[in-house]
Order: sequence, then structure tokens, then C-alpha cells
Amino acid sequence: MEMIEQGFLERRDGFMRKLAITITALLLCAVTALMLMSVGVIPVPEAFRWPVEQPAALPAAHHSTLHESTKYSAEGKPRLVIDNPRGNILVRGAAVEQVEITMFVEASAHTAQRAQEILDGISLAVTTLEEENRLLVSMPRLEPDEQARADLTIWVPGEMDLELRLGLGNVQVTSIQGELQAYTHLGDIDLQDYEGSAHLETHLGDIHVDSSRFTEKLTAISHLGNINIAASLAQSSVLETALGDLHLHLPADESYLLEGTVELGSIHIGVPFDGEQHEHSVQGTICQGERRGSISARLALGSFSVTK
Repeated sequence: MEMIEQGFLERRDGFMRKLAITITALLLCAVTALMLMSVGVIPVPEAFRWPVEQPAALPAAHHSTLHESTKYSAEGKPRLVIDNPRGNILVRGAAVEQVEITMFVEASAHTAQRAQEILDGISLAVTTLEEENRLLVSMPRLEPDEQARADLTIWVPGEMDLELRLGLGNVQVTSIQGELQAYTHLGDIDLQDYEGSAHLETHLGDIHVDSSRFTEKLTAISHLGNINIAASLAQSSVLETALGDLHLHLPADESYLLEGTVELGSIHIGVPFDGEQHEHSVQGTICQGERRGSISARLALGSFSVTK
């Protein structure tokens, strides 16, 4: 009798956990839609708009879009910090001695005069300190039907520490060696040919890593999006997604101690594996060869797969 009751309680707890995860996922989707509508990424459905009587004689609304490109430079320092509320950040390592910056700005409004006012209000402050450069993009206040962005393309020496913070925009880092911190609220994070430790986090967006080698620590978190990593992982790797898939493509000659859980979804291990795998968890050693580090993988809703 006690065993029957215990089994019933376990099934009930499992059902309630899955129900809570599903409700959380739906709420995350609703919040995401509201965020996207608030910044103008997707239009507000007609059914949710306050009805406004429009004069029949008025012509259709017309937007004016203006853009310009400006170049900056800064002395080469070991660390670069960038804060950009709206726009993409592209950082590339190259055979340069200083930091070379190109800012492409774009503004859109109902009139050319207003678009020019927005364009003039976008600025980039470059501050050089003893050990670092700081780049701060400032934006003017926008009305609901106005848009603005500032995309930064930056060439730096191949060895440099980076701290990148975005509100709305994508991050791309290529051919860099150092320590990286990248945060974006709405946007993707893309790493190629990177070597070092890294903390990558996006609230709404995907994380892509290719042809890279992490050293001491790697943290990759997508609250709402997928994580795809094809790289040598770190001595300690923590990978998490609340709503999305996690896929790892690992070198065949490196092994890792894996501990992973999926609350609601599937697990596929397509590499040599020595350990225990259950419906919602996996623990053991994956791949063969030199032990490189440990992997902690946590998914609330999505699929987890490892291939070589």
C-alpha cells in the first residue's frame, strides 16, 4: 500500500513539475512578444490596438530614414568595454596596434527633420584609461513610431579582454584570445575562432560557437533560445537554457565528465559514453581521449544532444 501511494505521489509531482514548466514557457513567450512589440520589432495586432478614428482624406504615413558612418580610433589597451543600447557589436582580431572603430548609425521618423534630430543625438564616447578603453553609445529618447540603431565594427589586436553589453542587438566576436563577457537582452551571440574563458548570456536569442577553444571557465546561458557549440570546452563549463535546445559538437580526442538534466524534453548522446542515462538526466564520461574538464548542462524545456 505504501509503495502504491509513493508511486502515485511521484507521478503527481512529476506531472505538476511538467505543468509548471509548460506554464512558465508560455508566460516567457508572452513576455517576449510584449518586449518585441514594445521596441517595434513586431507590430501590435489590430485587435489589441485602441481604436482611433482616422480622417479618410489623410495620405498613408511615410517614414524618412537617414544614416551615416563615422570612424574613431583609440590607443591599444589590454581590455575593451563596450555598452550599446541599440545596435550590433562586431569585434575582430587583426594585425593592428590600436583599436579601430567604425560606427554606422541609422534613424527613422515621420519627417526628415525629426530623423536628422535623432541621428544627431546618437553619439559614441571613447574613454581611454590606464588598462582599458571604454566605448559608450548614447541614444536620444524615441517615440513609439521612431527607430534608431548604432552598429559598431571594431578591429583590435588579437589578444584582448572584452566586456560587451547590449540592449537590443547581436554580438559577434572573431579571432580573439583573452577573457570575454558578453550580455544582450534581445539578440544572438556568435563566437568564431576564439580562445580563452567566457561568460555568454542572452535573455532572448541564440548562442553559436564555432572553431573555438575555451580554457578555464565557460558559462553559456540563453533564457529563451538555442545553444549550439562546436568547440573544445573549458575545464569547467556551465550551459543552461530555459526554453530551447542545447547541442554540443565535441572533438573526438577529448573527454569530459558530464552531468545533465532536462526537465521536459529529450536527451541524445551520440558519442562514446560511460555512465548512466535516464529519461530526464545523464551522468558519466563522454567521448574518449584526454580528460579536459567537466560539463554541467541544465534545460527546462528542450532537447539536449552531443555529437562528434
